[in-house]
Amino acid sequence: MTKIGIICTSFHREYIEKMLNTIKKSAKKLQLDVNNIFWIPGALEIPYAIKKIEKEKFIDENGNEVKHMFSGYVVLGIIEKGETQHGLVMGQTVINDLVSFQKKYGKPVGIGIIGPGAVPKQIEERIETHAKNAIMAVDHMLKHPNEWREKDE
Repeated sequence: MTKIGIICTSFHREYIEKMLNTIKKSAKKLQLDVNNIFWIPGALEIPYAIKKIEKEKFIDENGNEVKHMFSGYVVLGIIEKGETQHGLVMGQTVINDLVSFQKKYGKPVGIGIIGPGAVPKQIEERIETHAKNAIMAVDHMLKHPNEWREKDE
């Protein structure tokens, strides 16, 4: 089964746990292993965390030390609207770094970040959609490009 690393932000943990539950349900249908969950403080730490995880060695289910344990990642977070443009700058920085990571390491990252600029009433209504889309994007990008082609009917 394909292993996907899940990086969750602790800020707004109750919402992130709801997103994580959606990821787990969707991943089961897609036959993806999402049992490796990493909790970090906030969205700005996501790029550092994903790069650090990618460089570390882990112990697999057989007790062997392995590097590059994950075929892809899903990141979950929330960047709320604030009184300044801090969230917008943060969001752009995180997304730019994640795109750079994908290009450098050749691994997909499903982005389940609500915001930047989300107001509290928008968070709850976006939880399921953002989580499902993030895991489905990783699943799709892990397929061979031939599978992306439109099939003749």
